[in-house]
Amino acid sequence: MKKIILIIALSFPSFIFCQTPIIDLLDDDGSAIPNAYYKDVNNLLDPFVGTYIYSDITTNTSFKVVLVKKTLQFNGRYYEDVIIGEYQYIENGVEKVSTIDELNQNYSNYNKYNIVGNILINNNNFRYWRCFDCISNEIRLMLTINDDLSQRFAYLILRRATDLAGQEIIKIKIVNISRSFSDNPNLSLDFVLPFTELTLIKQ
Repeated sequence: MKKIILIIALSFPSFIFCQTPIIDLLDDDGSAIPNAYYKDVNNLLDPFVGTYIYSDITTNTSFKVVLVKKTLQFNGRYYEDVIIGEYQYIENGVEKVSTIDELNQNYSNYNKYNIVGNILINNNNFRYWRCFDCISNEIRLMLTINDDLSQRFAYLILRRATDLAGQEIIKIKIVNISRSFSDNPNLSLDFVLPFTELTLIKQ
């Protein structure tokens, strides 16, 4: 028993050592320091966690997004706290795509999830989505979203808010859609997900 305790005691400091320096996500300048831990020090990612649904009953169209926080994830170079997620898109009563079940997968590579990222935006003039009614230093979040049908990526920008009834919502915008990097000829060439500004209600 003493040997087990000694092994744990010796291993713990080295485990901590391999995750230094610790850098606040807000201070991430993109330098990608090897073995650093880009940590959500002030838990700014937490308020974005949850299930959100956009619904238009007139067209029977909905967009469901589920977001989960994962901490201390290693990407082969450094550690970071991230948001991962999946989605379901129904258009005119027909399910175009759903990746929700992939949340049940415990991928060792978190970039396999169809929504992933941790870029905190506190610049109201951010070029992909200027926010004219944001308060000073309001935190928004930018993730990457993969359209599973076309295998095209885009940025998913989220802004938290509250509606007139006091309900938590997020306003989202999908921007900067990439070309497909897949050689599969059976994939859709069109980006299927909605790339207009939408308001989703937190469930």
